[in-house]
Amino acid sequence: MLVTSKKSISASAIRTRFIGIKSISIRSIVIGLGLCTSAFFVSAEQIQDNAITCEGVSLQILGSGGPELDDGRTSTSYLLWQDDKAKVLVDVGSGSSVQFGESGADFADIDTILLSHLHTDHAADLPSFIKGSYFGSRDTNLTVYGPSGNDVMPSTQAYLDALIGKDGAFKYLSSYTQEGEDDYQVTAHSIVDNAFSTQVNDAISIESMSVYHGPIPALAWKVTIDECVAVFSGDTNDADGTLASFAKLADVLVLHNAIEDMERHSGSAATNLHMTPKQVIQIAKDAEAKRVVLSHIMKRSEAGLDALTEAIAVIAPGRVFAAQDLMNIPLVSDLPNEESR
Repeated sequence: MLVTSKKSISASAIRTRFIGIKSISIRSIVIGLGLCTSAFFVSAEQIQDNAITCEGVSLQILGSGGPELDDGRTSTSYLLWQDDKAKVLVDVGSGSSVQFGESGADFADIDTILLSHLHTDHAADLPSFIKGSYFGSRDTNLTVYGPSGNDVMPSTQAYLDALIGKDGAFKYLSSYTQEGEDDYQVTAHSIVDNAFSTQVNDAISIESMSVYHGPIPALAWKVTIDECVAVFSGDTNDADGTLASFAKLADVLVLHNAIEDMERHSGSAATNLHMTPKQVIQIAKDAEAKRVVLSHIMKRSEAGLDALTEAIAVIAPGRVFAAQDLMNIPLVSDLPNEESR
């Protein structure tokens, strides 16, 4: 049975957009890219293949927002479920530990934590998860994977040490970083290479790719669970143009939509950090992912969210979702109950 929290939104009720394009600016982007405006329908073969590879796997949005205090959204965090168990936690932004509890997940089931970068809206709740685990039943070691550091940001290992190491801000939790001193040990792996991959266990493998997020070391992540592939862009402006190929034919691609129409931010700090709507559309089209999720939504991008979702729905082969907190998206197709194209 696919996992859905009692507060999450079922697949049939999730807001999707595949009608006409309402926004003139987004329409111009689509026309400018020379893209087809006819709907694409998933073939029976594709549905059958997806059902085989993704049965029992779902993506839950713990946090769909950014760092704002008044956007009505939890900061960025995602959970991948397999057979009714939460297995992979991607980013742990502010408030995500509370949403984790709301989802009904058990921290003892988590096989790994992946951090895209160390901004607070992606990494602030890490000590909250570790402290909260004291009241659970976890007894297996845990590795946190994330970027290396530079002169602006610490490495993931230094970040963990600064939080819960022996001289950390929460050094009362340092027993979790020392072998044999607590029920389990948490360790960090700082990724120094542009590309990285490893097998977490027999069912789960992970890959990362360095992406450009201004001066901040950042990673895009690919998680494969029994051949079901989920890709997370993280925060990036995709300066190298590599996201689409990294996410090619993924079962779900999460793209961050943090800035509004590109003309308003041309040459600004925002476009040095984030993808423009035009880039998001092109990546969604080129990646040919079975599902595209727009997330990391900020107040400045909220107004154009419906139009962007509709634009992607017209030109990309996969279903499109505008993320909402606690939304749970099954990655197996259920054509009778889901709108598709």
